[in-house]
Amino acid sequence: MGGVAIALAVAVPRLLNSTANATLPAPIRVVLSGQPTWLPKDERAAIERGIIKSLASSPFDRDGLIAAQDVATRCGWYSDVQQVHRANVDEVIVEGSWAIPCALVCDADGEHLVDTRGRLLPRTYPTGRGPKLLRINGVTMPRPTTIGAQWTGDEIAAALTMATLFSECAWRSQIAAIDVSSWTNDGTVTVLSDKNCKIIWGRAPGKETASEVPATQKLAVLQMAFTQSGRVDTGAAVLDLRGDLTCAR
Repeated sequence: MGGVAIALAVAVPRLLNSTANATLPAPIRVVLSGQPTWLPKDERAAIERGIIKSLASSPFDRDGLIAAQDVATRCGWYSDVQQVHRANVDEVIVEGSWAIPCALVCDADGEHLVDTRGRLLPRTYPTGRGPKLLRINGVTMPRPTTIGAQWTGDEIAAALTMATLFSECAWRSQIAAIDVSSWTNDGTVTVLSDKNCKIIWGRAPGKETASEVPATQKLAVLQMAFTQSGRVDTGAAVLDLRGDLTCAR
């Protein structure tokens, strides 16, 4: 029995070491749990390549999994990466919360994709060439220098609040942009329709002055216009929603 114990004491560490250093029998498969349909194929492939590159051949490689989690975090498409783990020797699963593309922030360098939290996502388009998302114009705060970083400034937060407010409306497709160019002067925003109607919204929802009607009443006016005419802007050039009486011209 003593001889068996000694043999095991010698053989087991050697076996573990041999297994740890062994080459995997097949290429590693990366599973991006909950992968959204909108994720660009080239971005998915880049994430997978980065993760595979981070991993050693050993299924016991903890440092490689930590490095792989860092790769997934820095790609920008996740709002949070909970863990990266092996489901098998040849399969690695990434679990996390995906970012939700929400709007395009427009500046002199193009249209920059951001999520619902204002985080900069890894996509920039030439002006006018971005997907059919709400544009945010007139931003004064500089663009983040790092993918995944949050675009700072109350103006961005106000615009994203507006985007959320409109997201479930039947007439959402008729809203082209939120303009925050007047934000630094008086804290107001303007909504632009796809027919170039200027809808003077006023202050952000929840920030209205005593003389300004609440956001729910403004939405009700737009809904009524859409129901009666099929157009949220009623075909007008300018709509002012700030008071009890909506002004159109």
